Amino acid sequence: MLLVETEGSYTNQIMLDSLDVHIGQSYSVLVTADQYPANYYVVATPKWENFSRLKAVAAVGLLHYDSSTTSANGPLPNGPDPFDINFSLNQARAITLNMSTGGARPNPQGSFNVTNVTLSQTFLLRGSFAMIDGYPRYTVNNVTYVTPSTPLKLADQFLNGSGVYELDAFPIHSSLPAPINGTFVVSGIHKGWLEIVFKNDLDMIDSWHLDGFGLFVVGFGLGEWTPEARSTMYNLDDPVVRSTVQVYPGGWTAVYVYLDNPGMWNLRSQILGHWYLGQELYIRVYDPDPNPAKERSPPNNLLYCGAVQAPPLPPPLPSPPPPKAVPVPTPPSSAAVKTPHIGW
Repeated sequence: MLLVETEGSYTNQIMLDSLDVHIGQSYSVLVTADQYPANYYVVATPKWENFSRLKAVAAVGLLHYDSSTTSANGPLPNGPDPFDINFSLNQARAITLNMSTGGARPNPQGSFNVTNVTLSQTFLLRGSFAMIDGYPRYTVNNVTYVTPSTPLKLADQFLNGSGVYELDAFPIHSSLPAPINGTFVVSGIHKGWLEIVFKNDLDMIDSWHLDGFGLFVVGFGLGEWTPEARSTMYNLDDPVVRSTVQVYPGGWTAVYVYLDNPGMWNLRSQILGHWYLGQELYIRVYDPDPNPAKERSPPNNLLYCGAVQAPPLPPPLPSPPPPKAVPVPTPPSSAAVKTPHIGW
């Protein structure tokens, strides 16, 4: 199959026998129907699963030729070793942005790369598991997110976050010594380039997604990330731009993000169990310059809740004064009525 696209980005076309698709990701491939007319197996199997169980958990489809009368037969095809991280890493590094094809891309001239950008911020985010107060939780830098009763955007708009979340108290470069619960928001510099390095302490592949932005996937590696990786392991010439990126067990993934979209944006693990148990945080991209306005004002029918209550209704308008009485003319008495005289 020929890989041509992923999550809105045209890729340099590469021929593959198998393709790793991680949680939250999507791809487009082309398959040339040049084989003998028959039915052919299409098999999807999970990573990090023993060979003895692969057939039991495999999803099987059929590629059917219209003229075929031959049923699919024989054993299911074997895919790559599900525990071969190097195979997956090499394939991930081979998926790059096609800079010559037409189509939507971050730069309308079609020649965008990130070789000359100036980084404004770097976040080092380590995903891990912890027990907090006797409960299992997933954490980012040893912080597990607690959803407040007041939505963050409401708190940001009307309370400046006070009493709802802590701004810039999150440890963006290292983990806390012990795991804690918290509702933290970190600041992102508007129209600045943010480098995020995701680290994975779990024994499974993780997936990360940031609302509101594309991720320029510049590097993958195993072990600990160091700043030297920028010059030795990053692809800054044609990194693919996507919405969800995988992080291998015991490894790291580096992305660049251009923060040109003001707002309060969720950064989270796409694995539902991790997200539900706290592996997320929020990035507040804010531009203090009000001219021009970067965000629309709240709508008139905005729903309020938590610490932000609806403003009181305006007092009713005063009732209009009663209409003035109009005097009714008194009809003349009969004595005063004169009979007209007609002369002949």
